[in-house]
Amino acid sequence: MSRRRVHFANDFHRGRGRRQRDFQKDRFMPLPYKRIYGPKWTHGKPNLQAQQNHNQQELPTNRDVQLSASCIRNELQNLYRHKRVEVQNAVNNASNLALSAELWSSSEKVFYLTVSCHFITENWKLTSYVLDTAHLLTKHTAENAAEHLLRISNEWNVTEKTQSVVSNIDGIKKARINGGRWTYIPCFAHTLDKVFRETMQITDCESLLRKCQQIVAFFHQSDIASHNLQQYCASLSLRQSELIQSSGLNWLTTLHMLKNILEQWPAIFKVFVDRRVDDLCLSENERKIMENIVAVLNILKEVTEEAGSQGFSPISKIIPLVQKLQKELRKQWMGGNGIAKKLSKICDYHIGSSKKILQFRVSTALDPQYKTSVLQESGIEDISEEIRKQIRGSAEHCSRDTESQESVFQRYWKTTNISANALEFWKSNKEFKKLATVARKYLTVVSTAIPVERVHQLQESQLANRRNFLEPENVNMILFLNSNK
Repeated sequence: MSRRRVHFANDFHRGRGRRQRDFQKDRFMPLPYKRIYGPKWTHGKPNLQAQQNHNQQELPTNRDVQLSASCIRNELQNLYRHKRVEVQNAVNNASNLALSAELWSSSEKVFYLTVSCHFITENWKLTSYVLDTAHLLTKHTAENAAEHLLRISNEWNVTEKTQSVVSNIDGIKKARINGGRWTYIPCFAHTLDKVFRETMQITDCESLLRKCQQIVAFFHQSDIASHNLQQYCASLSLRQSELIQSSGLNWLTTLHMLKNILEQWPAIFKVFVDRRVDDLCLSENERKIMENIVAVLNILKEVTEEAGSQGFSPISKIIPLVQKLQKELRKQWMGGNGIAKKLSKICDYHIGSSKKILQFRVSTALDPQYKTSVLQESGIEDISEEIRKQIRGSAEHCSRDTESQESVFQRYWKTTNISANALEFWKSNKEFKKLATVARKYLTVVSTAIPVERVHQLQESQLANRRNFLEPENVNMILFLNSNK
């Protein structure tokens, strides 16, 4: 085919008129896929194989077509709408829901509220769905967050079916909103962060922590210093790990920052001597304080790991976890760890009264693995009365069966050597059918506003790192789709 005919074919392919067919080649718009003209056929007609090869060449492939931002957004919206219908149907069929509300920020001025719902299915599986992520445009006060929480619960038709809300928002209990008569429960992980933060403030350890942050920053900002540190660690046979920068007073990142500095201190000290860095050297007393802080934070880590490794854990674990936390802190306290003593007192102030709260006591009593935590220390009259009240209000209650309630209670209280978790126990033990109805309601309430695996997450996700560049609506859809797989 001649060059003139090729130009005409390209013009015709793009819908151009006859008057444009003599335009120069560099004036043509690029095709969305590579245009390939057929081979020169022999004898006037192509053979079958040549025709198939020609057809395959002319078809555009997905790799050649670049999707625009609008196409990606439309696809995201379609996926979101489809998944939202699926989640809405699941939520509509559930009862005795619990909500969790997490306040988080991408910067000092941009705050979001992520609301999730939790319920136990008929097959005794704790199921969680993220419902919505709201951008708090004006302010991130407890009142503003509570208003968004109520709006989201109304949009999903779960306001009346919700009994409790677990939140990391300080002051949300006192927020005055019309509707949503819920019981607010503080997030266990958030409370531990608050306990640690207040302990560091009253022990005047904040200046020491800032000094440790400067040590980490020194090596992050100098490739030569980092290389020298690696060499000294190897020569001293020290375990080398990346120095982690702790922002704020998050207990987990602080633990890893202090632990890594202590483990590599002999090598760090040699680098400081070589480079004459005197202001960042740690005294023996400072290192002793760091060791005490690490010992305390290791206890927090053990306690939170016992809560679980994935998903959400019920509030039935809070009382036994607090008891274990106080017991281990007392051991450190008796061994001369002053940090443990002060943290224990602050911990007792914030969560020491959990064993006195009826909702926590009933939930723990209905968890066969942890029921002894409340049965051994005090009577069970208030727990039994609350369970009776819930049974009388349930649809399965029958008046002629009330006489056998005490025997059912006694059999359950005396059940021992239980290895299965709470949900598996209530699923398999049909003899406690009425108790199971109450257990389903109380074990639905979770202990944290976030999945437990995120409690031990050191680094933010890619979405968290890039969320400043995302529109709030896209943040909501992306979090919704990624969380509700």
